[in-house]
Amino acid sequence: RRMAMALKKKPVTGMKDVMPAEMEIRDYLIGLIKDTYKTFGFQSMETPCVEHIENLCSKQGGDNEKLIFKILKRGEKLNVEAAQTEADVVDGGLRYDLTLPLSRYYANNSANLSAPFKALQVGSVWRADRPQKGRFRQFVQCDIDILGDATNLAEIEEILALTKALKRICPDKAYTVRVNDRAILKGMADYSGFPENETDKVFIILDKMDKIGLEGVREELEKEGFLVIAGKVPRRYFEKRWYGFSVWEVVE
Repeated sequence: RRMAMALKKKPVTGMKDVMPAEMEIRDYLIGLIKDTYKTFGFQSMETPCVEHIENLCSKQGGDNEKLIFKILKRGEKLNVEAAQTEADVVDGGLRYDLTLPLSRYYANNSANLSAPFKALQVGSVWRADRPQKGRFRQFVQCDIDILGDATNLAEIEEILALTKALKRICPDKAYTVRVNDRAILKGMADYSGFPENETDKVFIILDKMDKIGLEGVREELEKEGFLVIAGKVPRRYFEKRWYGFSVWEVVE
């Protein structure tokens, strides 16, 4: 006689059950956001939650590539005994954001899409991060992107769409929109003496400010060998704030 195993009632660590009351609010907000974005011509699209492991590990995702939920090969393709590297047993993974899947989607379907293509995507993403208060391993992202238009007008339209959606959600304007211009940031990094071919690595470290703080960023920059002579950089170039911290404080 087989004994039934006790059902584990709690979700996997880092995941959460969504109760009806919260789901009702989420559905309402997503509907409102989608309706607003569609007035700007954005079109809903969807990508699979599973992507090729080669794409996920293409060095475009920064530290997120260390947080991939990887999927083992199945059936005859899975030969653990003969495996020598991870690539021998893994062929897919759960997406860690919506940007990389969109790139693959556009490359595969651009011939059948409008030009420029205004993409609207809402979906869950997964990161094998250390769970903590307010941080989950599964969460929902909402992205809008304009592909096929390299002008500043595309950026302006995205900002206008975002602010209009926020005004509908927060009628009292209790929100702040932060605009990050990568060109300006790159100019500051170049002027500070960071090697041009290493700026992407520098930006990935700076982007961890909310997680590891100023000292953590400073330590990681030093660990990577990025030593900047503060005396040669005029302080006025770094008085502006980026994500709430002074870039000068980091490179100093």
